[in-house]
Amino acid sequence: MDEQLEQLMRQLSGLNEQVRNGAVYQSLGTRLGKLMDGIQRRRRTAVVLPDDQDGVKDVLAELRHQLEQNVSVTLTHEKLTLLTAHLSSTDMALRYQGINFTLYDALQQDALDSAQMAFLLDELSRPDALFSHILEPANTAVFGRSARVAMLAVVLHFVTPDVQSHTPDLRRIVILAATYLCLETDTRGFVNQHGWAHAFTAITDLLTVLAGTEALPRADKLFLMMTLLERVKRLNTPLIYGENDRMAMYLSELANRHQLYADTLLLSLKQWRQQVALHRRPDTIAGWNRFFNRKRLLDSLRLQSELPASLQKYLNSTIDFLG
Repeated sequence: MDEQLEQLMRQLSGLNEQVRNGAVYQSLGTRLGKLMDGIQRRRRTAVVLPDDQDGVKDVLAELRHQLEQNVSVTLTHEKLTLLTAHLSSTDMALRYQGINFTLYDALQQDALDSAQMAFLLDELSRPDALFSHILEPANTAVFGRSARVAMLAVVLHFVTPDVQSHTPDLRRIVILAATYLCLETDTRGFVNQHGWAHAFTAITDLLTVLAGTEALPRADKLFLMMTLLERVKRLNTPLIYGENDRMAMYLSELANRHQLYADTLLLSLKQWRQQVALHRRPDTIAGWNRFFNRKRLLDSLRLQSELPASLQKYLNSTIDFLG
């Protein structure tokens, strides 16, 4: 793995430990922001895509047949590896309607045994695949990154927590999710000929699943919420494919779980507004994109009927005189 990515993961792990120990709270957003701002981006390099004629369609057909016949899924680890590798395919029919939907059906039918579930979790959470070409300008590797994150969320949702062999390393997944948020900047939604990229929908889905995981400490959920907010602050391209609605739903649900989340979210939104006020009128496209990303997120939050009263009151009293 890239040396810079390894260092970032170590830094995030250390910061996460400080949050867990209560040594860091109010400065968390600032510290996360500094880590993001210090990331060195790379020039574009060639993305190596999987060969869609390598037999994956036969493996997919075999899995579908077993699910339709309601018989045991006999996929070997080698075949599961092949399926997950093709989550990076730019063929939207194969990647999305094919592998994504079929694996979801298998999980919904409880068709995978504990060994297959554990193997699938390991495959989906490999850093080299999750962070493939993520430091470079927008590229086709985003389809594989987002598809893996989205499928990781689905698998975690279906994991049976009381079965030891199913128990995932949640701390590792928290650090991977935080690292992904620090690194990802591709905000594209639907891409012609290739289908959905939707990286920020995928990562929000993963955060939502983790937020509902009882075994995860509050500190970790707080850590991930703040990482998401600090990333959104820094996006220079628009989120316009429903990501803000998904994020608002996640934030509202989390804020209702404990007063700690509601208080922290409120504090973060107030600080964000103060930062915006320092730059009243952006003079670049990136600046206006950041402004309207924030506006769309706040608008989506206002529409959340279950949002805690303190947040509702703040949002309804806040007007930004810009534009």
